[in-house]
Amino acid sequence: MVHRIVAAAVVTLLGLGNALAQIDLTPRDSFYTVEGIQVPNVTFKNGAKAVTYTPPANWLLSGGGSKLTVAPRDGVQAGATIEVQTAHGPVPAATPENVKTYSEMATDLVPREASKVEVVEAFVSPIRISGKSMVEVTLNYAFFGQTFRMNVLFMPRERETLRFQFSSRVVDYPALARNFRNSLFSIQGL
Repeated sequence: MVHRIVAAAVVTLLGLGNALAQIDLTPRDSFYTVEGIQVPNVTFKNGAKAVTYTPPANWLLSGGGSKLTVAPRDGVQAGATIEVQTAHGPVPAATPENVKTYSEMATDLVPREASKVEVVEAFVSPIRISGKSMVEVTLNYAFFGQTFRMNVLFMPRERETLRFQFSSRVVDYPALARNFRNSLFSIQGL
């Protein structure tokens, strides 16, 4: 009986440790200094560790917890999210064998009212954040008479998937997607 109680306590503590290790995307203002100039960025929690991120200049942040939204101030139909998805089973690795699985997951992110959904490309990304492999999927779709492009980077982790998603009208995509993607290189602490 005592062994069962001890085993239950260990399982509970391990579960608590895993819950505490989940990334909390609630942004906290912070700064770093370069050549005497303070540069604004934000800090998140990754368990007890800090994660830092410098969003694109003049983009607005909102949200927190498991989802952060990043959007250009100028009101174009564009936006990005960084989201933590807790896994209810094994997380597929970022391998060529799992690209199709991630493509299907990306297709599920397209608005329900969208039509002409097409996966433009899907592959294991050469981009790594904190040394972690990712799968990248780019899609086009029609939405209320306009053509949109969405890019999703999936970063599988032990018990969760971190998802970096950007979408905009195709005409605005090149410059805005580049701004968001460049900001991802600033992430430290994952």
